[in-house]
Order: sequence, then C-alpha cells, then structure tokens
Amino acid sequence: MKLLVKFIMVFSGATCLHAQSALSFSEARNMMMEKNIEVKINDKKIELSHYKIKASQSLLFPHFKAFGTGTYSDKASRLNLNGKRDQLGALLELPSPAILGDWNFSLQKKDMVFGGISMSWPIYTGGKIRAAINTAKINSEIARVDKTNAEQGLISELANRYFNTKLAEEAVTVKENVLEVMNVHLSNALKLERNGIVAGVEVLQAKVAVAEAERQLLAAKKDLQLAKTALAATLETEEEFTLTSVFFLEEKMDSLNEYKEKAVSNYAQIQKLKLLEKIAQEGINAEKANYLPNVALTGQKIIASHNYPLVKNPLTVGVMVTYDLFDGFGRKNKILAAKSEKESIEMSREKLQTDIKTYVEKLYNELKKSKEQIVALDQSITLAKELVRIRKTSFAEGMSTSTDVIDAELDLSGKKIEQLKAYTDYDSNLAKLFEICGMSSDYMQNTN
Repeated sequence: MKLLVKFIMVFSGATCLHAQSALSFSEARNMMMEKNIEVKINDKKIELSHYKIKASQSLLFPHFKAFGTGTYSDKASRLNLNGKRDQLGALLELPSPAILGDWNFSLQKKDMVFGGISMSWPIYTGGKIRAAINTAKINSEIARVDKTNAEQGLISELANRYFNTKLAEEAVTVKENVLEVMNVHLSNALKLERNGIVAGVEVLQAKVAVAEAERQLLAAKKDLQLAKTALAATLETEEEFTLTSVFFLEEKMDSLNEYKEKAVSNYAQIQKLKLLEKIAQEGINAEKANYLPNVALTGQKIIASHNYPLVKNPLTVGVMVTYDLFDGFGRKNKILAAKSEKESIEMSREKLQTDIKTYVEKLYNELKKSKEQIVALDQSITLAKELVRIRKTSFAEGMSTSTDVIDAELDLSGKKIEQLKAYTDYDSNLAKLFEICGMSSDYMQNTN
C-alpha cells in the first residue's frame, strides 16, 4: 500500500516537472483560429463569393468573340441570266448576244472560309442581370455570416473543452489533497491505536479510505487526460499546456428579454435565413423579367475571307430583340415556385426565432441555477471545513470515529468538486448564450 502511494506521488511529481507552456483562453482562441480548417474553408468561401460578384457584373459589359468558319458544298451556287441576255440582244438587234458577255454568274463557290470578330451587348433584360448581381452580393454576405457563425461556434466549443479541462485539473488537485489528508489521518490513527486511544477497526477504516482516495485520484487523472485530448483536438495540436484562465462569473447580466431580442437580431442562422429570403425575392424578380423582351446590340466584322459571297470583309451592326410568346406556362409556374420558396424560408425563420427564444430562456435559467449553486456552495464549503476541524479534534480525543473524519473529508472534497462543476457549467453555458446573441467578443473580454 505504501509503495503504491509513493509511486503515485512520484508519478505526479514527474508530471509536474514536465515542461508545459502556459495557455490562457485568449491565447487558445488565437491558436485555434490560426489552425482550424473550418475557419480557412470559410475564408475561401468569402474569396469565392467576391469573384462571383465580379463574374456577375461582367454581364453588364459587351462580350467580344473571335470566330472562324470553313464550309464546303457539293454544288456551287450560280445565277444563269443568259436567257435574259439573249432577249436583250434581240431587242437591241445585236448581231450576237455574246457581245454582252456571259451572264451565268457564280454566287457562291463550293468552298468558303472566313473569320473575324463578333460582339454582343445586352442593353435590356428586364432586370435579370441586376437580379443576378444582387444574388451574388447576398451570397457574399451569407459567406461572411457563415464565417462568423463558425467562429462563434468554435469559441463555445473551446470554452466547453477548456473549462472542462480546467475542471479536471482542479479535480486532480482536490483528489491529491484528499489522498494526502487520508494518509495523514492513517498515520494519526496508527499512533492513537498504539497509545490505546482508538480501536484497530479505526485504523482499518483509515486504510480503506486511503485505498479509495488512491482509486479516485487515478480515475481523476484519467479524466484529465481525456479532457486534454479533447482540448488538443479543438486546438489541433499535440502539445500540452498549463491552463491559466480561471473560472469566472458574468458581473453585468442583461435581462432575459434583452437576450432574447439580441438572439433574434444577431443569431447567425436567423441572419442567414433573412438573406436567403432576399435571394428568393431576387429569384422572383428574375422570373418576372422573363415576361419582358431582351434587347441586345450585335455586331460582326469579317477580317479575312476566301470566296466570301458578294461583299469583301463586311462590317455589320444591329439590334436584336427577343420575346417569348409562349413557353407552356413555364414562366408563370416558375414565379409561383419562387414565391413558394420564399414563403417556406420565411416560415423557417419564424420557427427558428421561436425556438431560439426558448433556448435562450433555457440557457439563462441554467446560468442562474449554476450561479446560485456556486454562491450556496461557498457557505457549504466553509461549514464543511469547520466540520472537518471538529471531527479531527474529536478523533484525536477519542470522541469520534475514523468514519466520522473520513466522511467529513469526503463531504468537503465533494462540495469543492461540485462547485467546480457549477463553475464549468456556468462558463460553458455563458459562451453558448453569447454565441447565440452574437456576443462572443464580450465573452472573450471576460476570459482575459
């Protein structure tokens, strides 16, 4: 038994001697944001949306294309007017109509090759181009909202894992203190037994308590290792740290209704649905534009040609107007579909607003409950410490049993851990509340 105790103490000391860097919550947040792949993905999405805006804006400008064409036909196109020539020769009383030449003209030879530049410039589309540009801009806003949502969610995840690791560290410290106290109690019990003040059963109880304290300490260290592994996964590093940020309570809490209003206004998913409503409206506008004509300026310049008919390398310009007379009621149904999509998004947003208010109320009440427990446990811990002092004094005088001392010590350690759990729940739930309300930056200020 003593050998096991010494091994645990040596192992604990060796662990403490292992060099570990200090890590505050703010430093952990910065490390996470620098390495987290989700943050990098969202940065790329913002970059992507920026280029899509530019791509949609290109629709406002004329488009020039170079082209080249080669054709071959099995027959040449000709226009034979020799009959008319003969009639004209007879009318003019010419000795031979051949004097007027050969009136068998070639309109198009069998082969033809030509190339040049063409231009198309939409000058009126009924609003389709403007709707496409607006949609691209709104998608860019969605990309930024997604990034904000991801970053605030990561802060909540970090808070949960950071303070759970802090809880595990503190729990190990408490369990180490319990083991130390139980060893001292065992030593005292042995002395009192030798002096005939207590019975041997009291020593046996003390030994059982030491064994139980050793078991709980080993379990606490396992829990600490698991918590560190989870924290390392969030930070995407294998390095171990000494956590320096302490548990805290928010001093200036707003009212429940204020947090509900902030959540409805700032929650990233609600903001995203509002932007999706705008995209749906742009979709309606684009479909309505199909009832209007499309007008475009067109032009073409032949730069080089071989056997091009009639005119050598012409330049042509014009205006093209297109209008769908009938499309099988496709335009009407597309508008109705776009309207239904918008209504569906609106209903989803309204439901989410109701759900998020309920969730905010749940978190708010959980925070109040945790804070009340922390305050109440302060007094309980003070009383438990006094009870331990009294039990130890009584035991030394032979007026209390070893069980009384052990129960008092375990009650004290239990209340300390219970308070640490209340702190952990408070700080984790506060991070989630601030995330939903779009206030994660305020949470960071509390952890400095």
